[in-house]
Amino acid sequence: MLRTAVAGLVLAASATAFHVPSLPSAGHRSITAASRRGVCMQAVAGVAEAKAELLSVLKDTGLGKGEETEEQAKRIDELVGVLAEAGTKFDPKVADGEWALVLSRNSKGSPKLQKASNKAEQVGTSFANFDVSKGEFYNIADLFGGKGKLKATVAFGEVEDKSGRRISCDIVDASVKLWKLPTLPLPLRAKGGWLDFLYLDEDMRVTKGNRGGLFFHVRPDKLDEVYGK
Repeated sequence: MLRTAVAGLVLAASATAFHVPSLPSAGHRSITAASRRGVCMQAVAGVAEAKAELLSVLKDTGLGKGEETEEQAKRIDELVGVLAEAGTKFDPKVADGEWALVLSRNSKGSPKLQKASNKAEQVGTSFANFDVSKGEFYNIADLFGGKGKLKATVAFGEVEDKSGRRISCDIVDASVKLWKLPTLPLPLRAKGGWLDFLYLDEDMRVTKGNRGGLFFHVRPDKLDEVYGK
């Protein structure tokens, strides 16, 4: 009797393990595929709309020359959230090349040098250019209406984590040039920093630093669109 009972359980388990579910009909599969395409198209449209509105709101803030209102700051955060949900990651091929700063939002933890340079620099003349072949990017800011230039070289590396958005950042060189004076090296070195790519595509990126700063960059050839020219 015991062997009979065990055999029955084995047969029941086998039937469950090897059960082949019924396949959906061709019509159902067609509807499902169409639904998925519709969701994807809506997602793409949502990202495009969020990008366009974000640039519009950033322009309304004065592109760093003015102060964000509480309403503008809230909307910027919401739009950044929409873009972040698109799930883009750091891609060296996409990140490579020149990027013009549109707006830098400091946090309480932002370095003093960053805060000082943001006050002096002009939006559209500050860059964060990636050279992925060297594993470096260069923060370059024109100061005092082009009469000075601040440059920092940052060595970066991809960080293996679940998001795929983070790169490590170590400042390995820095210098400043004012007027016709020789370029002066700065004793600025820092290790252990990182940068999260909240959003990245061919012409726009939004990043957040380990000190909490939020940075908005576009390709230089998109600046006219940003300024509405």
